[in-house]
Amino acid sequence: LGTNSSWGYLPGVLLTARICHLIKNMLAPGECDVQPKARENCGYAGITEIECSARQCCFNSDAPDSPWCFKPVPSEAEITF
Repeated sequence: LGTNSSWGYLPGVLLTARICHLIKNMLAPGECDVQPKARENCGYAGITEIECSARQCCFNSDAPDSPWCFKPVPSEAEITF
């Protein structure tokens, strides 16, 4: 397949679609401000930041003894009484 083939554009199209999906699923500011000891695991050992984000979870590898992929705190709009 040459560069003039429509297949040459497929990787760019797939990447663009993936980026749009990630932006759509971004968490609100502050939802990932969870103290390491309060984190509720949302992944598994070895999960990548991309895989964690796909689960709509937070990723922070700064605290080695706590989950790196963890559930966000609900935003005020999500809290129901």
